Amino acid sequence: MDNLISNKAMYDYLCCLAEEHIVTEDDKLVFDALKHNDIQHACQAIRETKTGEVEYQHLTLRFGSRGEQSVYQFELSEQMLFCLDLYSLYLALRQTQFQLEAFHPDLISNVVVPIHVDALLWQLARTFLMQMIQFHNAGFQHVVPSLQADKALCLHERVGTLVEQLKENAFALWFEIATNQIHFEHIVDFEPDMIKLSVTIENKEDQHAFLPIARFLRRNQFPWVAGRVASQVELNRYRLLGASYYFGYFSDIPTSLSFNRLMTNKVRMP
Repeated sequence: MDNLISNKAMYDYLCCLAEEHIVTEDDKLVFDALKHNDIQHACQAIRETKTGEVEYQHLTLRFGSRGEQSVYQFELSEQMLFCLDLYSLYLALRQTQFQLEAFHPDLISNVVVPIHVDALLWQLARTFLMQMIQFHNAGFQHVVPSLQADKALCLHERVGTLVEQLKENAFALWFEIATNQIHFEHIVDFEPDMIKLSVTIENKEDQHAFLPIARFLRRNQFPWVAGRVASQVELNRYRLLGASYYFGYFSDIPTSLSFNRLMTNKVRMP
């Protein structure tokens, strides 16, 4: 692999990697969107629960004429999902690079990007990540990987090496917890800077499923982010439970952005 010194080199590498791992028809559909630069990043503000001030930007992938569709609604192969996670990391880096060019470093919002641990443990991803850190470190220092894992959390040695690399080079390192996870207790071993919850507590069933996670957070005293907040009532509950930050449709609709348009018009980040 050639050195990925430029943004174009990273983008071209990811397109080639995705093309080599097309398995399903949906893989082909998503690859075509990637190749034509139709996959955008949708940004949503992460706010402090006490003040409402924006502290981070949360990134997810969207495509469609209005950026309204999630790329994860399709039946994708594992390797194509890995490619999309790497593309998310690439877009997060591009966003921080743009902000560094447009604003003072003290004024930018660090970008939180969800990414599966398995994607970063993938052998074909290791060199990509190392070169991203080597050649684009200034932007990477404002990226916050938010790691998603369950069984992989038991792979202490491999995950531990990855965690140390990310902690040394990223702004911070988060781990995500969802109610369907079994091994989330192992997150303690990796000492994350923050926990991000991918849960909801809208009804009694959701609240019951949340109890083991609530006990985990109280026992370990990690700062945490409430995601998918849908109402003021839900936000008040999370605030009482000790959430440091929150995000959701209640306060902010994700804004889909294309880098072609972004770089041309110099759009101010929300």
